[in-house]
Amino acid sequence: MLFIEINNVSSTLAKLNYYNNNLIVMSNLRIGSKTSTRSISRKKNKKGAGKKTTSFEDVNLLLKIAELHNTNYDFLASEWFWSKLHKDEIPESIDEFESKFPQGSKEFQLFERFTSRFELAGLLIKYGFLDENFYFDRYGSLQKEWEKAKPIIYGIRKQWNSPHFRENFEILALRGKNWTESHLSKIK
Repeated sequence: MLFIEINNVSSTLAKLNYYNNNLIVMSNLRIGSKTSTRSISRKKNKKGAGKKTTSFEDVNLLLKIAELHNTNYDFLASEWFWSKLHKDEIPESIDEFESKFPQGSKEFQLFERFTSRFELAGLLIKYGFLDENFYFDRYGSLQKEWEKAKPIIYGIRKQWNSPHFRENFEILALRGKNWTESHLSKIK
C-alpha cells in the first residue's frame, strides 16, 4: 500500500515538474527575445485592412499549449464535458451542478481542468504572448464552451467570493465572438 502511494506521489510530482517546465519555456519564448525575423504572412479578410504576420514564436507557443494539454487527464476532461454537452446534461446553475457534482468530486475537477485551458489561453492573449487571430483560427470562438460553463463559473465566483475566477476564459470568449463576427469564412 505504501509503495503504491509513493508511486502516485512520484507520478504527481513528475507531472507538476513537466507543467512547470513547459510554462517556463512558453514564457521564455517572448521574454528577452526580439521578434522573430521569420514570420508567416497572411492576408486579413475584406473587413480588415493590411497584413497580419504570425511569428514562429506564436506557432511554437500554440504548439506548447497543445502539448501542455495533451495528457490523459485533459482528454478525460474534454470527453466528460463534450459527452455531457451532447446529452444536454450540463446543469444550468451552480446549485444543480453541485448537487450532481459536489466540490471535490471527479466531475467537478474535470470541469475545472477543462475550463483551465481557456483561462491560460485568455491570459496569454491578454498580455500579448499569443496572437489571438492565430488562436481563434485554430480553436474557433469557444462560444459553446463558454455558454455552457458560464452559469457554473458565475456561481463559483459568487460562492467563493472570487470575482476573477476564470475571467480570462470569459474575456477569451468575448474576443472570440468579436473575432468570428469580423472574419469571413475561408470556405464558401
